[in-house]
Amino acid sequence: MAAKRLTKGQIKQDKFVTTLFKAQEYFTENLVKFIGGVAIVVAVAAIAFFLVSSSKSSEQEADDLLGEASVEFRNGNFQLAAVDYQKILDEHGGSDAARLASFFLANAYFALNNYDQAEQYFNLYLDKYRYDDLLTANAMAGRAQCLRAKGKMEEAAEAFRETYEKYPDSYIATDCLYFGTKSFALAGDTTGALALYDKIKNIPEESMRSMELKQFLFEKGILDPTASPYN
Repeated sequence: MAAKRLTKGQIKQDKFVTTLFKAQEYFTENLVKFIGGVAIVVAVAAIAFFLVSSSKSSEQEADDLLGEASVEFRNGNFQLAAVDYQKILDEHGGSDAARLASFFLANAYFALNNYDQAEQYFNLYLDKYRYDDLLTANAMAGRAQCLRAKGKMEEAAEAFRETYEKYPDSYIATDCLYFGTKSFALAGDTTGALALYDKIKNIPEESMRSMELKQFLFEKGILDPTASPYN
């Protein structure tokens, strides 16, 4: 039986898909971004899905821009990435690509230490473009980190607690407990700080950070250093 001949379009798509899979593998193995201490795993699989599956010509430009912006983001060119992500939102705000663009634009601004803009686009993602639980949990934690970076400790602490309570099984849940404890302590909220500390100290994998938090709470006068060593 003769091999089926591929059209030029199919050949082009096969090469494109192969490139995307290579990019996905690279991201998975090498690109865990630590933004403000919260691990942001770049959702290349989601981007690849949109780029490959989109069949509507009206969305093709948005998909192409998303791919270009993601390469810039991967290479640390956050300002250039932000330009393309913004263009997607401005010109293709109703596209599927916009849902991811809003999330990554927020992260690009955070990496540029522009916390006001980062918070604005985390909020945009959360209010309008929610994609899945993974990105939504990250966006909520990202918003909390923006508040923390701006010195709004009480608001940040509440945002970390909200994220933890909504996504307690997320891989960033313990980060929310850690930064939430610190934020409550810095805001002078002893009850809030101890509530989150009590949760993280009972997680065996977090023993090192629990010890760090314990010392931090001693220094802030929230824990009594003369009390039981099991605190």
